[in-house]
Amino acid sequence: MLVEVKKRSGAKQGFDKPKLKTSLKKAGAKEEHATKVADKIAGKVKEGTTTVEIWEWVILELKPLDPKVAEAYRTYKKPKKL
Repeated sequence: MLVEVKKRSGAKQGFDKPKLKTSLKKAGAKEEHATKVADKIAGKVKEGTTTVEIWEWVILELKPLDPKVAEAYRTYKKPKKL
């Protein structure tokens, strides 16, 4: 069953654990850390969870594993679409 999360724009989107794991790896997380954090977050996500909540949870889970990557993830700004 696909859990719908609420994006900042208010739109709803299915939670995508592989997408979360990919974003963690792009921020510099090791494979095992990305997997561990994505698994933990996937277990917390419920219908209506916001992407901001997910972002906060990721930082909390990642910080003890790799503080530098947690900071990179925290400060990353998604490029604006043209």
